[in-house]
Amino acid sequence: MPRYEKKIKIESSPEKIYNIVLDDFNTPKWNPTVSAVIETENNKIQLDTDLGGFTITNTETDENKSVIWRMEESDLESIEYILTPKTKATEVTICIEFDNKKLLKLLKKTANLCLTGLKNYIEFIEKGGDPELYNKWDLLVTP
Repeated sequence: MPRYEKKIKIESSPEKIYNIVLDDFNTPKWNPTVSAVIETENNKIQLDTDLGGFTITNTETDENKSVIWRMEESDLESIEYILTPKTKATEVTICIEFDNKKLLKLLKKTANLCLTGLKNYIEFIEKGGDPELYNKWDLLVTP
């Protein structure tokens, strides 16, 4: 199965990043590729994204180290966030496993947007910003 990985350094603790990534319903706040998160009648989570809707069937966690979302009936098999502590920062790796090789170019773009959104959101909060006032689109656009 094809796998794509992208890394970024974020000036924050693994704990803070872990808690933000783990909060499914907060994802549309910081992730520019996710427009909505809906809990289905089976207590599963559906992400409405630029790539379509994805149902998370299982979430696996290793506290402050990783979060894996497993998908069903999708071209995406899983999305994993791996958190590696560095000096004064955390290296965040996003790993995407997928079935359709034709999606690679789009998944690269999506992974980059996702990590940029996460970094911008966390750095906004670290600088004292109010999460309720955060606009994911403001920090992705260059004036």
